[in-house]
Amino acid sequence: MKKTTEFVPVTGTRLSYPETVIYGAHAGKRVTVSAGVHCREYVGIQAVTELAQALSPEDICGELHLVHAFNYDGLICRCSDVFPSDGKNLNRVFPGTVCGTDAEKLAAFLEERVIRRCDAIIDLHSGGGYEYLTPHIYFHGAAAPEVCERSREMAMYAGVEYAVRSQAKNGFYSHAGTCGVPAVLIERGGCGLWTDAEVSADIADVKNILRYLGVLCDGVDPIKMSPRVFDRGIYIDAPVSGCWYPAKRVGDRVNVGDSLGRICDIFGHPLHDERAEFDGIVLYQTASLGIEKNCPMVAYAVERG
Repeated sequence: MKKTTEFVPVTGTRLSYPETVIYGAHAGKRVTVSAGVHCREYVGIQAVTELAQALSPEDICGELHLVHAFNYDGLICRCSDVFPSDGKNLNRVFPGTVCGTDAEKLAAFLEERVIRRCDAIIDLHSGGGYEYLTPHIYFHGAAAPEVCERSREMAMYAGVEYAVRSQAKNGFYSHAGTCGVPAVLIERGGCGLWTDAEVSADIADVKNILRYLGVLCDGVDPIKMSPRVFDRGIYIDAPVSGCWYPAKRVGDRVNVGDSLGRICDIFGHPLHDERAEFDGIVLYQTASLGIEKNCPMVAYAVERG
């Protein structure tokens, strides 16, 4: 029964990441709560720090691993959501390789050292440096049926309005599913900002899920929140570079044929008008005026279709 803090060295690189581990007073599961896969997504990073300070071994059954920031170097140097040493996005390189670049080596390291030793994972994200979003949670849609169901059940204990089935496979949370480990990814906050209220909401969600998993044994019963479930997300990248003018706000309802926004050139001439192909809810969208071709523009969730 103890609490430890350390920087975990990543084999074959100069990378390390900060982690707090709480070894509980009672036997139980091994669960990881992670943040900082993307280094400008500050809400989750601060939430993990506050959780690490607040939780004690007496409240924990099993082992709770709290990763403060996987991309710690990027956090400190305030770079974009890639690793400074190789320019790669950790959530695009799983399963990684021990013979690759730093991000690829980290991905392989995390599969072996973190994912395959866990019973469940809660991964915290935000909208990054230039995205607005409405709080939502992702659960597995591309793993084995029993893993998807356990992931979906975890998602029902988050205090967000929307839960979205994800088909992704190449990120930390999603790769865990392919390895047989149920995980969820919570999205809250954005635009490279954070507030105490958003951090508190993340902390409440993590604690509630940990209670459901039987890891946080603080005498408080878990509360099933039951967010509205969407079958999948539609993720749209900009087809051209220019100036982006969204037509909706995050959380808005969209119907088939509605304009999601338009791109114009710097002189104001229209270049592209993006229309919804399905009914749904806007999850996130680019907040900056300037937008680059092939970069994220807008995403919305659909119940079917």
